Amino acid sequence: MNGRRMRFLGAIGWWARIFGLLGISALRCAQGQIAVNVNDVPSVNQAKVEFRYENAQLQPAKYTLVVDEAGAGRFHSEPGQTPPPDTPGYHPMPNSLDRTVQLSKGTTAQIFATARGEKYFTIGCEDTRNKVAFQGTKQLSYRGSDGNGSCIYNWSKIVSIQKLTGVLESIAFTLEVGRRLEVEHQHDRLALDSELGALAEAVKGGQASEIENIRPILQAIIEDQATMDRAKSRAQKLLDGAESNRAYLPPS
Repeated sequence: MNGRRMRFLGAIGWWARIFGLLGISALRCAQGQIAVNVNDVPSVNQAKVEFRYENAQLQPAKYTLVVDEAGAGRFHSEPGQTPPPDTPGYHPMPNSLDRTVQLSKGTTAQIFATARGEKYFTIGCEDTRNKVAFQGTKQLSYRGSDGNGSCIYNWSKIVSIQKLTGVLESIAFTLEVGRRLEVEHQHDRLALDSELGALAEAVKGGQASEIENIRPILQAIIEDQATMDRAKSRAQKLLDGAESNRAYLPPS
């Protein structure tokens, strides 16, 4: 009996050693696989700047623009209850707009240089000494591995914040005009000429920028045989100048 018991225990010990070695080997393989998988995952810690704007008296009543250091971003706007502004073109009741954007290198560099130069917006952006008429509630925010912060303001006397606000508002303006052009192209082609003329003037005055983000609708207008020649010409000029168009920089 003792001999049988010893042989039985010996067999158990042998199998235990085998399973132990297999377990260690499997664990090492799993650890190696985990390491490979982690290394394959791209970094998601890229810094981002976010701009929020809200004014119930305007259309859109609120919007948000978020952009990362590669210039990639997203724009989302929500309509208000007031009628659309008195601008050229066909204006049905507005809907929310949600779309991706890609900003130029120059504009992106300016956005992040300002954010870091102003301590990631951990500053008092609002001008508290002077009474300025309500121009909309604005919020600038920065999120990144090097810092975080935000500030809320109606109007700022800080020149760099003024410039950055103008840049971001001009991008939002372009995207909203692009949406109107899409509607007019479908429902009121005669309105395109006036809308494109107004957009061209806004570009000259610095109220519109980053025209590349509405290239698809401008190209569709140019290629549409039913569109007036002057509207096509204006759309083409906007595209031709898109690379040289820069975000608005108010005088310092």
